[in-house]
Amino acid sequence: MHPMRPTLVSALLFVVALLSLAGPAQARTPSGPPPVGHVFVIVLENENASTSFGPDSPAPYLSRTLPGQGAFIPDYYGVTHLSLGNYVALVSGQGANPQTQADCQIYTDFVGGVTGLDGQAIGQGCVYPASVKTIADQLTAHGLSWKGYMEDMGNDTSREAALCGRPQLNTRDNTQSATPDDQYAARHNPFVYFHSIVDDGVSCEQHDVPLWQLPADLAKARNTPSFSFITPDLCNDGHDGDGTPGSCADGGPGGLVAADAFRDVGAADHELAGVQARRPAARHLRRGRVRAAVGRRKRVLQRGAVPEHA
Repeated sequence: MHPMRPTLVSALLFVVALLSLAGPAQARTPSGPPPVGHVFVIVLENENASTSFGPDSPAPYLSRTLPGQGAFIPDYYGVTHLSLGNYVALVSGQGANPQTQADCQIYTDFVGGVTGLDGQAIGQGCVYPASVKTIADQLTAHGLSWKGYMEDMGNDTSREAALCGRPQLNTRDNTQSATPDDQYAARHNPFVYFHSIVDDGVSCEQHDVPLWQLPADLAKARNTPSFSFITPDLCNDGHDGDGTPGSCADGGPGGLVAADAFRDVGAADHELAGVQARRPAARHLRRGRVRAAVGRRKRVLQRGAVPEHA
């Protein structure tokens, strides 16, 4: 991520703020629409707001279609250079330290027991102590559901586990670079940097899951989390590649071209359509099952349970 300038990820902070108004889905009232029942955050990377949303943007869906269907809120800024510090801030409000600012090449424990102003943990390291809470902890405490959906996580289990995928503590993070079959990056999965989440292994594996699980969760409103944090892989989030075919590790274009296509198709339909059928996590999808699942999702959307473009 680029330092201190408008970015795609920072513009999503407002979406997270909306969750404070969220509750169980309720019927529409005469005075207006129902309260927000489901919030989706999709994090894209590495381009200025002016490049992404300007008149000459190579991403027509992001720059024209989406703003036309909702609201574009400018002047949100990343809090640090590189990725991890911004992801940590998105879910916890914690500022960067030297390790998170450098993307935690070594997955170390956070050292320091002092809490400063505004709840800031004073110290350095990667995995924050259990006393440092996240939006996930707050949701759980209020009886609301959440999940992090991470594209490619577990495609190569020699790199990371299929659920709650992270390095072993005090070891090098082998997901810093993409491979042709696995473009998951732990540093783009903020939940695995908090002991309040990872110390309960069963809960972490239930909540921090591969993206291919999203279509089934969307099939029924009761299975759709109140808060969904979606991270595309290093190609589809725009991090890798320059928009030309072959510039990503898997041969994809990357850049804004890939990010725009990911959002245009939709995260769930992206998985269902078999765009990644060559990858192990999606090989079980067959065309008939894809059509049936897409049909179920559309029926849910038509009932108003989940917004089509959130």
